Amino acid sequence: MTCTFPGGQLSVQGMVFGHLIPGPPSSFGKGIAGGTGEYDRARGSVHAYMIAPGARRFTIGLD
Repeated sequence: MTCTFPGGQLSVQGMVFGHLIPGPPSSFGKGIAGGTGEYDRARGSVHAYMIAPGARRFTIGLD
């Protein structure tokens, strides 16, 4: 998955399990695989939380 921000992009990698429950998960965490721009040396993980039940938009947190 690629997260796009005003200062660059983060590439994150990991599994998303959604086969039993259709649609995106309510929250998930992924490891940062790389970045561009302001994020070119990013390390750690990304945590995403759905902003409302059934929404396809997430709040992103960086660790």
